[in-house]
Amino acid sequence: MKIRRPVRVALSLSLIAFTTLSSIGTAQAAPSAGPAPLEAFREIPVGSALSDIPDLRKIPATIPVTMPEPRTLVPRQANTAALPDVNTPAPMTFDECYPNHRDPYAYIVKNPLAACQLTDLRYQRYACPEASCPVVASASARVIVIRNAQPDQRRVVVGHQVVNWRVDNLPETTRFGIGMTCLPQYPTGTAACDVPEIKVAKSIAEWKAEPTDLQVFTMRGEDLPSATDIPQVQAEKRTWYSQGRYLYFEDSPSDNARLEAPPVVIGVRCDVARLRDSRYARGSDCVFPTTHSFVVDTRDPKIHDSALLVDAAMNNFSTTYPGPLEGRFVPGNKGPNSAARNYPLTRRYYDQAATDANQARAEQSCVARWGAGYRTRPDGQTNDCAVYPFNGTIDGANQSPPGTPDGASYAVKPVLTADNKEFTDRVDRFVAENHILQGDQYWVWVLK
Repeated sequence: MKIRRPVRVALSLSLIAFTTLSSIGTAQAAPSAGPAPLEAFREIPVGSALSDIPDLRKIPATIPVTMPEPRTLVPRQANTAALPDVNTPAPMTFDECYPNHRDPYAYIVKNPLAACQLTDLRYQRYACPEASCPVVASASARVIVIRNAQPDQRRVVVGHQVVNWRVDNLPETTRFGIGMTCLPQYPTGTAACDVPEIKVAKSIAEWKAEPTDLQVFTMRGEDLPSATDIPQVQAEKRTWYSQGRYLYFEDSPSDNARLEAPPVVIGVRCDVARLRDSRYARGSDCVFPTTHSFVVDTRDPKIHDSALLVDAAMNNFSTTYPGPLEGRFVPGNKGPNSAARNYPLTRRYYDQAATDANQARAEQSCVARWGAGYRTRPDGQTNDCAVYPFNGTIDGANQSPPGTPDGASYAVKPVLTADNKEFTDRVDRFVAENHILQGDQYWVWVLK
């Protein structure tokens, strides 16, 4: 029986003007006065040598493990200017890839269409195979791989950058190679990549002179549909691929040398959803597995009141209506307070009746709390009944939280119609442009 992995993603890219590596690590950068949609971290400066290499023969062989959940680049919490484009997917660049808990199998996602992985390569040659023989030559380098799904295509651009070389007694004519694979995850359908494997090998001197390499993979075919999916999802032809990467040195005697450079892999899901309904899904036809974040900026005057409702629902649920009268908490919180996190929102698109029922329930609550005339404002404008969680999710006002006896957990508030419309339009653009499909999940991050 074929196992269908849940998909949580969406991305986009155009071919990038790649920047020089500025290594990124784990200490938060100082607040900036300008816009900073992504958290910036710094580790070692460009060109800095890696630490001395221990004897690789005394280190246990690296054993591949199950791919962990990816980490996402998250918004900065400093008082920066408004970030109107933070929810629009943009390509991953080399200087945005940073070590992830020193886990060589983990990867970083900028959005569902852009991801990266980082490997510290170490290589040694010995005078003879015996463990007592001395190390006669060594090399180390940092290898960054970025993957960007191309907009309006079923294609992924894979970029490698090899930097921070440290070579000891190894001729710079020694050839170092990068192998890339692209294979269907399930063998039962017609899924295939245009090129199943690409190998790029250059001398160390050539890598130093030109550290960047770009390759393009195009995904084709489709997986067999899952019988448990609704017909509309089956028609999207969601199909899974696996893109791998391994490193090697050419003409290296296996008994007298050792390479410490674990292989990395990332899953890719492609579909035809964009071609069927551009209101539902846009951007690339392929995405990487991640649970992305919709950023809500309370400082943005265009969505100020709607943003405050989301903030209150997440962080002061007891002050909202109906709030604790019916539920205990709202889902979707990916803010800095980990104790407040529970589970992401899940998009629903193909059940308009359920979406309408969520809105009707919210409006009933607005009438119950603020009266039938809540839409009328003293300034002559009108209010809408804003609600969180959003109507286009399985977590809306007419839904009960999964696995609990509680009623629906939601918060409502009369909000200026223009404010609510702008906010709702941004949510709709976010899920469409990030290619977050029915059943895919996403977090919400509030900026203050």
